[in-house]
Amino acid sequence: MLRGDLTLLMLVLFHLIGCGSVKELTSEPQGPWTRAELSDAKQTSSLADVNRFIAELKSQGAPITVSTLGTSAGGLEIPLVVLADPPCLDGTQARASGRAVVYLQANIHGGEVEGKEAAQMLLREACQGDRPLWLENLVIVCVPIYNVDGNEALGPGLRQRGHQDGPDPIGRRTNDDRLDLNRDCLKADSPEMRAVLAKIWKVWDPHLVLDLHTTNGTRHGYSLTYSPPLGADVDAEIQHWSKEVLLPAVRDKLREKHDILTFDYGNSSSRGGARSWSSFSSLPRYVTNHAGERNRFGILSEATSFLPFAHRIEATSLFTATVIDFVADHVEEVLRICQSADRRSELLHATGATLGLEFETRSRGIQALLLEKRIEGRNTPAHKGPQEVESIPHDVRADFDATVTTPIPAGWLIPAEEKDLIELIGRHQLHHHVLTEEILFPVESLWLTTSTVAKRSYQNRHNRTVKGELVEENHLARTGDVLVPSAQPQARIAFWLLDPQSPDGATTWSILDDPHWPGTAHPIRRILQIYPSTTDE
Repeated sequence: MLRGDLTLLMLVLFHLIGCGSVKELTSEPQGPWTRAELSDAKQTSSLADVNRFIAELKSQGAPITVSTLGTSAGGLEIPLVVLADPPCLDGTQARASGRAVVYLQANIHGGEVEGKEAAQMLLREACQGDRPLWLENLVIVCVPIYNVDGNEALGPGLRQRGHQDGPDPIGRRTNDDRLDLNRDCLKADSPEMRAVLAKIWKVWDPHLVLDLHTTNGTRHGYSLTYSPPLGADVDAEIQHWSKEVLLPAVRDKLREKHDILTFDYGNSSSRGGARSWSSFSSLPRYVTNHAGERNRFGILSEATSFLPFAHRIEATSLFTATVIDFVADHVEEVLRICQSADRRSELLHATGATLGLEFETRSRGIQALLLEKRIEGRNTPAHKGPQEVESIPHDVRADFDATVTTPIPAGWLIPAEEKDLIELIGRHQLHHHVLTEEILFPVESLWLTTSTVAKRSYQNRHNRTVKGELVEENHLARTGDVLVPSAQPQARIAFWLLDPQSPDGATTWSILDDPHWPGTAHPIRRILQIYPSTTDE
C-alpha cells in the first residue's frame, strides 16, 4: 500500500465496525455536565444549557470571565467566555504577559453540534487543572455556541441533517436572517460576524483560531478531517508552520495515542478513472482562511457526520485539545511567527509582492486514502458509518496556487459617497485616512468592459462580476475621499476587500453604490504612490 498502510486500515475498521471502545462521556468525577453527557449522547445543549454550564463552572471558582459576544440576528445573546489566569482585559495584556491568545469557536452551523459539547468539556478540564500549560501560556477566548439562532431552531435530526448519526433534535445551518455565517467574514453582513470583528479581532487579535464543524461529504474512513488556512497568498511562515509542523504533529499523536485517524479536509472525485481529493476554497469569506489572511493560524475541524455523536464529541475534543496543547508548548514560536508575519505584510508593496485574483488546486502527490468499500447488495443508511473501508490512491489537492496575480498597490482610494464600504473598512480595523484636501494621485483605474450582476441571490446579495483594463493615469482625489494604505499588517484583508478585481470583496458582494457601467472607471482606484503628507495624523 501507499501511505495509507495496513495498520491505519485496521485501526479504522476497529472503530467503524463497532469493536473500538469510545470513552464514556460521564467518566469525569466532577461536573458541571453538558447536555450530551447527561443524556448519554442522545441530546445536544440548548442555549440555556450552555449558559447553565458556564454559570456553574464560574460558581466553582473557575478562572473565567463571562460576558456576551453580541446579539444574534434573532435577538439572542451569544455567550463569551475568557479563560485566563491571571485575568487580562485584552490581547495587548495577554502578549505583555508572554501568553498567546486562542479563539475557540463552535456551532457556526446550528446542526453541527459536537464542537459545542467539546468546547464546554475542554473549558471544564482546563478550569479543573487538567491542562496546566493552557493557564500558564495561553488565554482562551471561547464562543461555544456562535450561531445561537440556528442552534435553537430545533427540528428532527434526520430532517435537518440526513447524513448525521444523532443527536435528535438538532438546529439548522443558518442564522435567523438565513445567512451562512461561514461565508460572512469579509462582507460582515451579520450581527454575529460584526460582533466577532469588534469583540474578538479588535480586542483580542487571537494568534490561533479554531473553528469546529461537522462534515457530511465523502464517505471516508477518518474520524475527523482538518484544514489550515487555504489562501494561496497567506504568509509563507504561517503556511509552513501550519502544514508542516503543527498539523502533522497533531495527526500523529491522535493516531498513536488515541487510535483516532484524521486527514486533510476534502472530498473524493473521479475523472477518467483517476481519483482526486480536493479541499474547499481559498477565499477569505471562510473563518479559518480569514484568520490566515490576517497573519494568524486558523485551523478547521470537521468531525465526520455519520459516526455516532459520542465518537464525534470525543474526536473533536481530542483534536482541539491536541492542537491547543501544541500551541501552548510552542508559545514563543507562535508569538514570533505572527509578529514577523505582520511586519512582512507591511512591506508587501515595497518588496514588489503580487497577490492572487484567480486560483486552482495544487497537487502534493499520490496518497492512499481510506474510503467506504462498496459491495453490491449492501445498502448502508446515509447517517450510519461504513461497514468496511478500503485504501484507494488519490491525487491529493489540498492546497491552492494563484493562476492570475496583480501587484499590490501602495493603497486604494475610496470615494466619499461609498458610505457602506467606508463603514466596513472601519469594522475590519483597517488603517485609513480621510482626505482633508484635494490631492492628485498617480493611480491605476480599472476601465470596465463588462459588469454583470447575478440574477439569483446568494447570501442575501446579488454577486457582481466585472472585467476591464487597468490604465495608469492621474486622478484628483477630493476632500472626504478615503485612502487605505497597503503598508499595514492587514494588507491582505485590505486587498481582498478593496481591490477592484478581488473575487471576494466589495465589488463581488455588491457593497458599492456605484452602478459600474461598462465604459466607465471602477470607483475604487489603485494608488501607485502615497505622499507622506497624505497620511500624517
